[in-house]
Amino acid sequence: MTPFEISSSYGTSILVRRWFGWSIDLVVLSAILAPIAILPEEVARVVAIPEFIVAALYFPVLEGLLGRTLGKVVSGTVVVDEFGGRPRIDRAAIRAIAGLLECNPLLAGGLPAAVIIWFSPTRQRWGDLLARTFVLRAQDLPRLMLDESGKQSG
Repeated sequence: MTPFEISSSYGTSILVRRWFGWSIDLVVLSAILAPIAILPEEVARVVAIPEFIVAALYFPVLEGLLGRTLGKVVSGTVVVDEFGGRPRIDRAAIRAIAGLLECNPLLAGGLPAAVIIWFSPTRQRWGDLLARTFVLRAQDLPRLMLDESGKQSG
């Protein structure tokens, strides 16, 4: 099966899993950035740039190389490309940049992403569509029977 076929079989429960994973990731990002707010100003200035770099790379690096962030591990989900492989950093970066708009807790609280996922037949948000990625339940990975080129394997 392909990621398209698997994600097309999902009901709306994948939306709950995705929201849960996203919530965990927001906690992780808050913990990464918290020292800026609680440290003395002179120390916060020193650590601010490295903390922002780590926060900015959190999604692209983890999803691009591993297919998972901490939130996705806890929620039992994984990001894959259209062939079922890891999405690569460039695709994960596209997802992350789109996520700044559609999943931003300060801009409608992730409602745009939820609406798009709800109505998408493949349960993809805008960032997934742009990056040609899918969020699957980790338990469904064995259903992917693809080789490196994306062809059905024996």
